[in-house]
Amino acid sequence: MSIRVEHYFSVENFEFSEIFPTDKPVWAVLVSKFKEQWIDCHLQPNVHLIETQDGLVQYTQRFCQTEAGWQKLTSASSDLPTFEVHAGAFIKDAAIELRAGVVVESGAYIAGPTLIGEGTVVRHGAYIRGGVITGTDCVIGHATEVKSSIFLNGAKAGHFAYVGDTVLGNNVNLGAGTKISNLKITNTEISLAVDDKTYHTGLRKFGAIVGDAVQTGCNAVLNPGTLLGPKCMVYPNASVKAQVYKAKVIVR
Repeated sequence: MSIRVEHYFSVENFEFSEIFPTDKPVWAVLVSKFKEQWIDCHLQPNVHLIETQDGLVQYTQRFCQTEAGWQKLTSASSDLPTFEVHAGAFIKDAAIELRAGVVVESGAYIAGPTLIGEGTVVRHGAYIRGGVITGTDCVIGHATEVKSSIFLNGAKAGHFAYVGDTVLGNNVNLGAGTKISNLKITNTEISLAVDDKTYHTGLRKFGAIVGDAVQTGCNAVLNPGTLLGPKCMVYPNASVKAQVYKAKVIVR
């Protein structure tokens, strides 16, 4: 059973694929502060353009991408790529980049360093705590908290989810209320048993590796150190034991 990135995700169309070490286990990207440092080196911040009062967005604003860079959109429409931030959103600091097509709804809270990919929607009440990268067309939904995690293209955590120290693969969908726990109650290192071999990850905080096209039912819980292969399906209300699951497994 593989522990490499390619066993869980196709990163060919993921713009930020170089963040994944090719010669290490898939969980290497979850090393403390690794994502934050990578974002700092690759970020092209643009939220300084948003007019706020101590971080609070006072009125809805749209920005268009011109040859000279991002500029506030003054006309009603534009043929240029745009992103928009609604009144009532909160932008905590400047280390944030919003790509074309991004919509940040009222009540969302975003802290950096964070890179939000094209077409991603950050819905009302979302809480982004930093160290977050999304690919294209993702959803961080209502009352969803995300911390130090990666969403590959099309990954969605639409409603009442917690995603901490986790990678969601392409087109993953987390059912409402899904919780990905990232810290053992014993507060000890997370180890994994794979093919009769024990891997000491060195990680105290490790949520889950959720392979491409995985779906979880409502109120599912993924325990720290869970690895789900592509196209797994988790039943509603299931408590998923921390282990490595092959592709297309149904977890009840």
